[in-house]
Amino acid sequence: MSGHRCQGDSPDPYAMLAERCDRMDLAVWRCNPAGVVLGEPRDEGLRGLWLNANPIRKAICRAIAEIAGQTPSEPIDLAPGCWMLAMPEIRRKRLGGYIVALALGPDLFDSELFRDACRSAQLDPAATRRCLRASAPFDKATARRVFDMMRWMVNDLQAIGDLDETVSGFTDQLGNAYETIDLLYALGHSMNEPNEPAQFIETALTRLHEAMDFAWLSALFVDDPARAPLVHDRLFTVGTPLMTEDALEQAIRSLVARLDDPSMRVILSDVEGFEPDGGPQVVAQPILRKGTVAGFLLAGDKGGSDPQVSSYDTHLLEATSGYIGPFLENVALYETQQQMFLGTLRALSSAIDAKDPYTCGHSERVAMLSARLAREMGLPEDQVERIHIAGVVHDVGKIGVPEAILCKKGRLTDEEFDAIKQHPGIGYNIIKEIPMLGDVLPGVLYHHERWDGRGYPQGLAGEDIPLMARIIGICDTFDAMSSNRSYRPALKREDVLAEIHRCAGSQFDPSLVEPFMRIDLSEYDEMVARSHAQEQKRAA
Repeated sequence: MSGHRCQGDSPDPYAMLAERCDRMDLAVWRCNPAGVVLGEPRDEGLRGLWLNANPIRKAICRAIAEIAGQTPSEPIDLAPGCWMLAMPEIRRKRLGGYIVALALGPDLFDSELFRDACRSAQLDPAATRRCLRASAPFDKATARRVFDMMRWMVNDLQAIGDLDETVSGFTDQLGNAYETIDLLYALGHSMNEPNEPAQFIETALTRLHEAMDFAWLSALFVDDPARAPLVHDRLFTVGTPLMTEDALEQAIRSLVARLDDPSMRVILSDVEGFEPDGGPQVVAQPILRKGTVAGFLLAGDKGGSDPQVSSYDTHLLEATSGYIGPFLENVALYETQQQMFLGTLRALSSAIDAKDPYTCGHSERVAMLSARLAREMGLPEDQVERIHIAGVVHDVGKIGVPEAILCKKGRLTDEEFDAIKQHPGIGYNIIKEIPMLGDVLPGVLYHHERWDGRGYPQGLAGEDIPLMARIIGICDTFDAMSSNRSYRPALKREDVLAEIHRCAGSQFDPSLVEPFMRIDLSEYDEMVARSHAQEQKRAA
């Protein structure tokens, strides 16, 4: 995780002690508690050869074995002029070994140990003596003072290490707290958009992935629209798993299906189907909605300094699932309200269409075509949805037009056509007081404007006409020409499309004509067939 410090980053007091002894010209060894040498002096030349000679190693091993895990209180005599300064390495209150430094004095060169080491390493005693004399200034008293200094140094370094570990732990806690707060803030902020559940889930996974060390994170939802509205049976994944997308999905679905208690979080190892070899640990955190499982958050292939799942990991997963559950509840409420709202609008538009039996289903067809055209143009999905709603209510103003005019067979008088031309303004005044429809007002008011400026009610031209109104305008005209009207039968499809082409640049925005021609009209034809069937049923 970015910004987190590993425990191993804390300074090792014993490594620092060995380095300082080395700088003070004290030869340093590291031994385990039994006296087995683990590290030897790094000196070169005659000094290095003599220090690493077998007799020196044996003398150190015997001395360590004799103290048998104790803490020496003073230097240990290995030979005249050779004192062993042994400091125990205590790690987690256990003896891990010893740091051993040799303090050498002038009397060493007359000792049996010196001669034995020279013979073992095949060194000339005189040359070796001259080489070692500069680093052999100690006597019993100075060796004792250096030993005391080493003990104080270890105590100080341990205190510094403990303090650094405390600070590091506090830093980790602060980092974890920040990551948690940042994640929860982002999720809380995103919960205000229940109309985009997929985007919320992807945001949650992305932010969670940034705060954790897992290679991949997934969210799998149950195949039940009632429990997981708009995301049911969907799998979302972020990160870089070590297996293919299809293989990961199969492994996740298989794991979830085998859970003994889906409502409980589980941490599993060597899970069948995950690569490589069952993969590292996989966490499955349930997403609960009103106490019922709506899905699962899953995480796997943890990396970093600690590949084991930690309490911090489970806390973040649990907190995130705790947001997703209520969010799904918001989605369900929003979806219910949206369906009720759209149902009300459809009922209103149907009531208007019912005033003229020849326009049955007109508003729904215009709404569907408008949404298809908007999507074909590459508009964002939220804008497509608003254009669809505008299409549903675009003719709501006809409620204020007398039926005698709407259903009149034959040519309208100028006064009657003026009455028809009032319906965009009437519709605007009807829905302008509805806050949820404020952004669709341009589609209602301006869908009869023309690209050449000869439309109504305001005679707008070109791009002064809102895009929403231009889209609804071409779809409205297409359906009007394709439907039976009181004054004429429906035109043939090829004649309708030819007229659309002909009016590009005059009645219609020319940039909309080609995208309109690419729309698949099969759904439109099905809607027309249903309207005809309803018309015939009413007539019967």
